[in-house]
Amino acid sequence: MNKIERVRAALRGDRVDRVPASFWFHFPAEQAAGEAMANAHLRYYHYVNPDFLKVMNDNGYPGEVSEVSDWRKLRVPALDAPAFQNQLDGLKRIVDAIGHETLIITTIFNPFSTGNHISGRRVTEHMMHDPDAMGAGLRVIAEGLARFSLACLDAGANGIYFSAQGGEQDRFSDEIFHQHIKHTDLMALQPVTARGEFNLLHICGYNLRLAAYADYPAHAVNWSPHWNNLSLAEGWRLFGDMALVGGMDQRGPIVDGPREAIIAEAQEAVAQTGTRHFVLGAGCTLPNDVSWDHIRVAIEATALLPMS
Repeated sequence: MNKIERVRAALRGDRVDRVPASFWFHFPAEQAAGEAMANAHLRYYHYVNPDFLKVMNDNGYPGEVSEVSDWRKLRVPALDAPAFQNQLDGLKRIVDAIGHETLIITTIFNPFSTGNHISGRRVTEHMMHDPDAMGAGLRVIAEGLARFSLACLDAGANGIYFSAQGGEQDRFSDEIFHQHIKHTDLMALQPVTARGEFNLLHICGYNLRLAAYADYPAHAVNWSPHWNNLSLAEGWRLFGDMALVGGMDQRGPIVDGPREAIIAEAQEAVAQTGTRHFVLGAGCTLPNDVSWDHIRVAIEATALLPMS
């Protein structure tokens, strides 16, 4: 199988010649946009040889919030905003270079995370003070993210990596989570559901209410069992036909080594999940300074795993 065939088969739950694998991290700020962003991703791709490429997005979102009242003043930004165009420029260059040989998904941070970025991480505080104003702002952000996600698909991405944050059980009440976090997540996700062929739902954080995400529209799901969350086998039962991406501790052997420990952890992940509907990856983003050689070891370890 080539990379595209292998990942598509894994998403369907079909037999694969080996378990596909992919990992990601944040690049330096000077490699966040345009040509520099594309070159950084392409160097990484050619060195570690992942089965699909997840494109990082550190270009931000147009807008700024200081006071609670500012959430009601937000408007949907135009697609020609620099923050959007910087990401789209780099994405198009990546697609042109390797889109014929691998599936490419691009990062979309959910409305909660995006709101945190433009407000100096004050979403939780503002939500406690005025949830209606906060919710109004998140709905506007969700509409902007939906439009941007469709532009990414138009640029050649095969899908999105949706980073769903704000789902910790101790952050918000169930009512606030469902009314403002989940509702706006689904607003952002729904428009790309029919267009993307590989939409990956990443549920980020510690002590997550994983069951609340079981009906999100996506082809695959990813979370960290190592952050006081359900195990791979336990959590996977929640998500029906979604493929599972993960298995490696993002702060474990893939960071510290040695080679034998990396291979052993990959083997243990497959022992929990089997080789169908599974892509080897980390539970969350790897550290910025992770050894690319360690990532190669993890990816190459899939060739050593018994298939079923």
